[in-house]
Amino acid sequence: MSKGDPIYSQVNEYLEYCEFVKQVSPMTLTAKKCCYKQFIEQSKCKDLEQLDNADYNRWVKAQAKKGISPRTINMRSAHIICLIKYHREMGMSIPIKTPLIQKLKEGPVRRVFYLRKDIAKVLSVIDLDAEDDFERRQNLMDWLLIRVCFDTGLRISELRNLQLESFKGRQINFIGKGFKERTVWVATETYEYLQEWIEIADVTDWLWVNEYHRHLCNDELRIRMRKVFEKAGYDNFYPHALRHTFGTDIQKQGATLLEMQQMLGHARAETTERYIHGLEGEQEKLFDTYREVRFATA
Repeated sequence: MSKGDPIYSQVNEYLEYCEFVKQVSPMTLTAKKCCYKQFIEQSKCKDLEQLDNADYNRWVKAQAKKGISPRTINMRSAHIICLIKYHREMGMSIPIKTPLIQKLKEGPVRRVFYLRKDIAKVLSVIDLDAEDDFERRQNLMDWLLIRVCFDTGLRISELRNLQLESFKGRQINFIGKGFKERTVWVATETYEYLQEWIEIADVTDWLWVNEYHRHLCNDELRIRMRKVFEKAGYDNFYPHALRHTFGTDIQKQGATLLEMQQMLGHARAETTERYIHGLEGEQEKLFDTYREVRFATA
């Protein structure tokens, strides 16, 4: 594959259309960019005018082998179909037969969350006192990725899009899902390590950069976090589980549904209710707290 292959200019043309004409949200644009990067690498497609169903099936197979869920593969397929439809509308002849692109069976939606003690265990496997400068840099990034998500409940795209200008002390200002302006805060300990990260990584714009100052993509952040969770003994990690962890944790600390809704940035309380977990075995305690009433008789 070469950067000079037509597929790169074809993808860039569509992304520019999405950004400046359709004006999709930064979160959606990031998801599309990551999806197309993966597609080019895994399908080996060099030109949409040569794209056939075998290329598409090769891409689906590569994702499935990596353990990507059917739901995620279906979401990424939707981005690919949008790319194809755009270029067909622009007059391009593309051989792939889109009716043959079938959705995968998704099964039940996973609702994974962790308790505060689980997060403490995961963070404890990261050596923040490593003597080697490069190792410490890597470890500090891993620690912060997980801790910032636990503190704030950010989605992976929101986490990835953080910039130096997003911060005002412990306060983080950003554009979330649906172009909503949102504000969250990190804990004091997290902020102190963030200051160290900004210094040693020489952050001037994007927050999460590698040693060559390249802005990391969603999948790179996801893989880094997953490796830490696996090292701590937790399989099947995915970043959105930390958003569920955030919601469940603040609920356990006493937050009301309205407070949770505001902290998660949801427009509807029904959405927030999906993030409340861990009440198994506590129903009796809840009923005793709120409904254990004596109506004394004379």
